[in-house]
Amino acid sequence: MGRSIYCVVTAAGSGTRLGNPGPKALVELAGECLLHHALRTLEPLEGLAGVVITAPRDYLETFTQVAQDASLSYPWKVVAGGSTRQNSVYLGLQGLLSFDRGARQVCANDPEAIVLIHDAARALTPLEQFQRVCRAVASGCPAVVPATELVDTVREVAGESFTRQEVAITPAGATPDRSRLRCVQTPQGFAGNVIFAAHQQGREETNTTGGALDDAMLVAHLGYPQYFVAGSRRAMKITYPLDLHLATWMAQNSNRE
Repeated sequence: MGRSIYCVVTAAGSGTRLGNPGPKALVELAGECLLHHALRTLEPLEGLAGVVITAPRDYLETFTQVAQDASLSYPWKVVAGGSTRQNSVYLGLQGLLSFDRGARQVCANDPEAIVLIHDAARALTPLEQFQRVCRAVASGCPAVVPATELVDTVREVAGESFTRQEVAITPAGATPDRSRLRCVQTPQGFAGNVIFAAHQQGREETNTTGGALDDAMLVAHLGYPQYFVAGSRRAMKITYPLDLHLATWMAQNSNRE
């Protein structure tokens, strides 16, 4: 591919919904924490010039130890995340700029750089998904999102919820065409200059600061088109205990989806 690849791994979120009082990234999955799995997956990615891990401020030493124990061959660093995911990614992007670049590497905010934003909670994302995203960015797509098709019918809600005989009820609205909807995943990939500009503007504008659900939304706010590539069921976001049980099964059956 020949392009310098940088990655921000967001790992500053809490594990409350998993029943864990600490950071979600430290929850154990098949003998190793989620962060360990996420970092090891990146190991074979060709052209990887640097990875920044965003961590809760009180856990910087713990996250550093996890990365050290993973014996990673690529450059990495741990930085403190912010109060929101958007702020954490911004801080992670700033951390990418301080990597010592070799003669063949460009800076992370260069148009020729590929910048990936990945969620450590998607710990089992296969290497092939990273590669698909990188190839699409290298082909000229400024913003690339891996996505999967919906398997359930989706309904909009109409009006406000109310109660009837102590049962909460919400009226149903429209039924969107499922064929036009996708579930988005990570890593999301971007041309370096595009994602840096998007986060800088998102930080400056009060109507977007802290509010973007993912990074591609900030890029779209700048007017850049987004492109989808195939996602993977293995890239599920581990949020609830049932997710963790399923991910454990997948980790123990790595050749199956």
